[in-house]
Amino acid sequence: MKAPIMSSSGVALRAFRMLALASLLLAACPGPKDPLGAHDKSVGCKDSPECGKAQQLLAAASAFGNVTHEYLLDPTSSLSPGRGIERTPAGMWSVTPTACADAKSRPEANVEAATIDFSFVGVAVDSTLVGADADITPFVSVGAEGSTHTVRLVAMAFVRDKDPQFFKGTDAISYERDLCSCGRATHFVGSVKYGGLLAYEMTVRKGEAHGRALDFVKARVAATDASLHQTSVGGLEVEGLEAALAGGTSAKPLTFKVKNPVPIAYAAYPVSDVCKFAFPAPEVTPMPVDFGVVPADREATRLVHVQNRASIDLTAYYNDHSFSLPAEGSLDIPLAWRPSAQTAICEAQTREETLTFVPTNRDAPVVPKQHTVRVVERVQTGNGSIVRREHIDTGEARRPDYAATERTLTCPKDYVPSACRIEKPECGDGGNCSRGGYSIVADETAEGCKVKCKGPTSMLTSSNYCRFDVALECTLRCAPAKDLGVATR
Repeated sequence: MKAPIMSSSGVALRAFRMLALASLLLAACPGPKDPLGAHDKSVGCKDSPECGKAQQLLAAASAFGNVTHEYLLDPTSSLSPGRGIERTPAGMWSVTPTACADAKSRPEANVEAATIDFSFVGVAVDSTLVGADADITPFVSVGAEGSTHTVRLVAMAFVRDKDPQFFKGTDAISYERDLCSCGRATHFVGSVKYGGLLAYEMTVRKGEAHGRALDFVKARVAATDASLHQTSVGGLEVEGLEAALAGGTSAKPLTFKVKNPVPIAYAAYPVSDVCKFAFPAPEVTPMPVDFGVVPADREATRLVHVQNRASIDLTAYYNDHSFSLPAEGSLDIPLAWRPSAQTAICEAQTREETLTFVPTNRDAPVVPKQHTVRVVERVQTGNGSIVRREHIDTGEARRPDYAATERTLTCPKDYVPSACRIEKPECGDGGNCSRGGYSIVADETAEGCKVKCKGPTSMLTSSNYCRFDVALECTLRCAPAKDLGVATR
């Protein structure tokens, strides 16, 4: 596979050299432990920085439980696009000897490194991505007695490929009535995905792991004698892990950056995508969609990129809007969200929406007649602004205690000061506290507003006083996540 052209720099990526991941054949016949990370740092988990980062990934993984992940890990590009693969009853991938699809010719891969199309934190067994809530037992029960599997805690991100691969069926596709097949293959190796990967791996013997995948890895990482191999490829950086470990409703969604995209995985497409009259599902990215910080009751829009993998024109529907999508073409569709907030502080919210796709020619003889693609969306929201007020009054006296008028108002968590105002000023000068020795000082600070009143004290026959309201206006600004520099190479 040729290295991609990065549209952001126009410079060809360096050729990627890595030790091999486990062959997908491990799913059918597990062998020795695969060597990914064999020359990377191996550490005991207790009191190590790597253990701390692994714990942060574990805390973040639960947020990706609803993210679809039909991909095969393969950072050495050992697989060939179009090769048939079988999803076993245990959920693992097994390579077949048959080429079910041919990749149509295309220019060298042209990736947009600044655009993240897919991000994921979770568990992988050998080369198969596993949902955090999935039962790990069947995944590690494959193979001969005494065989081993490699379990990984992974963070990964794909960048956008501006010239994606398309496929057509080979002569190996056979038909029986309305059904098509390709030997024992259920899927085929689809388009290559460029990006970055961070992994912490451990070796597990057959039958040794049970229960929820995330719980098993969490227990292994917590063990005082745990040993982890850390591997990082593609210059992956993940921001926000420390906040994920701290938890709470205001935890900011993770931000992924890939400095040096390399081939790390392949999409797994069903064999039916290359059968006659096939209508493959369009790809919608990014996944998930991050709306960022949006004040409550204000509408925000974000674009999703839709790639039509079919050779026919489609019509896309989102809410009450329709969009034309040319054959093997792409377009951007705006999604809208007007979040509501139950609390004043910053709150992380998640929702799901759907995009529906049908052939523009409703009489086109394709199967299926419609595709619905689920889109996961995230946002941070809260009241757009809040105002803190305080009434200050010295009371009437010949020598008021002006020092008691000094106040410092601060904004609450997740808010920053935007204005400091004096309202309804009234002083012994009979006016607005601007003469007769009176003055009200209001200074904005980084945290809020500092105010005080000054006035005369030498008059013997009349009362002096100073009263006013101070108003501090605060604007929503969710705390930025700390960049932990997860990428190591």
